[in-house]
Amino acid sequence: MTQNKNLRWQGRIGLVGLMGAALFAGPIGCEADSWMDPSVVGRWEHTPVTMPILDRIDVIESRDTAPVELSEVTPDDLVPDFNEYTIGPSDTIAVIIFELVDPGQESAYQRQVDATGLVRLPFVGPVKAAGKTASQLEEHIAELLERRDIIRNATVSVILQNSTENAFTVMASPLTGGTRSGLFTIPRPNFRLIDALAMANGIPDRTQRLLVIRQTPLTSGTAGLIPEGVGDEGDEPVEVAPPAPDDPSKLIEELLEGVDDSSGTGPAPTNGTGGRGQAAPAGLESSLDSGTDQAQWVNVGGEWVRVGSQKAGGHTFGESENAARLSEVVTQRVIEVPYDRLNEGDMRYNVIIRPGDIIKVPGQQGGFVYLGGAINRPGAYNIPGEKDLTLKQLIVSGGGLSAIGIPERVDLVRRIGNSQEATVRINLRAIFNGTEPDLFLKANDVINIGTNAVATPLAIFRNGLRATYGFGFVLDRNFNTDVFGTTPNIFGQN
Repeated sequence: MTQNKNLRWQGRIGLVGLMGAALFAGPIGCEADSWMDPSVVGRWEHTPVTMPILDRIDVIESRDTAPVELSEVTPDDLVPDFNEYTIGPSDTIAVIIFELVDPGQESAYQRQVDATGLVRLPFVGPVKAAGKTASQLEEHIAELLERRDIIRNATVSVILQNSTENAFTVMASPLTGGTRSGLFTIPRPNFRLIDALAMANGIPDRTQRLLVIRQTPLTSGTAGLIPEGVGDEGDEPVEVAPPAPDDPSKLIEELLEGVDDSSGTGPAPTNGTGGRGQAAPAGLESSLDSGTDQAQWVNVGGEWVRVGSQKAGGHTFGESENAARLSEVVTQRVIEVPYDRLNEGDMRYNVIIRPGDIIKVPGQQGGFVYLGGAINRPGAYNIPGEKDLTLKQLIVSGGGLSAIGIPERVDLVRRIGNSQEATVRINLRAIFNGTEPDLFLKANDVINIGTNAVATPLAIFRNGLRATYGFGFVLDRNFNTDVFGTTPNIFGQN
């Protein structure tokens, strides 16, 4: 009787406990993200949220290391340029002069503009044509004829027959659909991006963006033109050579100005290291790499000088000076066109193609990213194309975090140079919660999911829970005699 009463009380207590657990789990547990499982990530909120997707990580990828700075499409990019064409080297023109040889007759001469920008005409000599429009060249030839007392008020016509400068270039990977790379002629002023893509056999619809590169020469030498006045007086054309590079010996003398020469007036003895005066620094062999924080050394006048330092007369070695000199020769603008919007019919991005433009079609094969650590399906995953795979998409493709994965301990290893890589820690939980932006993955990225000391014990505890009894222990006759009574002796033994 006592045992039956105990069983009834225990059953009532268990029933009350189950009802309490159900009432507790109803309003709270159904909206809980997880129960003692830190590997579960997600937002699951009723209020929508909008976050950007990053294509560059500031802490490891500075703007200085980016290839170029991209520009958005502006209203001026949609306005056709109806200005008269400017003649350039290699263009073919026809010059027609009325009554130059015979009265009442036209004299026609077909000429190709040479590399120096000149054309040679009878009775006139070398005439500068590059840099002038057809009408300007007509006036210029007529002026020369009158100045030399050949014809007064001459009637001159210049017809452009082949315009090599009025062209654009398409650059595309051979595997980018059926797009043809090459040089194409601009047929009219109102020639737009869609027309250019159609001329190049189109591009794949899944392309997300295009780059239109426009270069502008800042000097007449870089534009292939000769200085003003050359060839206008009938003189032989003057060859204008590009500026010669700095003389190495002169550069060394400038570098050594103000440097104390302790080796005397005579030549310094060599020491077998290839330089004069002193041996190479001890860290030379271990520092010949492209790291910005690593030393790089060159031998100048027998002295090993660190690249990028202010030693040797205040001269600085490095790429910044070279880039500054290049920027004095040519400037450029790179227009980023969202092709996915243009392909849907948004003509606000159908820019005018101007002479010299380069249309770059990004390749569709982005490469591979590598996923490892506490993930259910580690391995190498293919990036379909540029800006096509985000970190969240990769985690979902990998089957989610494993039972011991910690979303706050995620390392991203990215190459930032030919021989450099940087590692940054990513908070995956914040990205899935919508409090931090997601990021586009790049080829050769490595994602390593980490764990911690409590992840494994929590996983063991969760796996120990049984759906049958609720708390992981087996309630049977071996548990306690107060529940089922004394075990009967089935073998007839005491």
